[in-house]
Amino acid sequence: MLFSDIPQLLGSFFDFMDSPQWRAWPFNSGYGEHILPAVARLLFVSLIIGAILLFLRLLFGPGGPLRDKELEEEARIETERERAEVEELFAKGEITELEYKTRMKGLKD
Repeated sequence: MLFSDIPQLLGSFFDFMDSPQWRAWPFNSGYGEHILPAVARLLFVSLIIGAILLFLRLLFGPGGPLRDKELEEEARIETERERAEVEELFAKGEITELEYKTRMKGLKD
């Protein structure tokens, strides 16, 4: 490949990208289209945003590798406090056994 071939290759690449089916893909103006391409674009954007949110959740969510260790400790202490409170309410008879089991199930690790 010679250096003189590069402008020709770039020119053909830009001609291809300037064709109507690739211009401003996937976010063109939307005029004169049917509803399906607009819905497909919305789904495409939703999938990308969902993937980003899932990735951030895995990194910074509970037990994530980039989550601050102080947050984990604070969450553990708060959960223990809530469990003790629920057990105390059940021992006093202020809540039913069903409510006790439901609350404790929500406070499991």
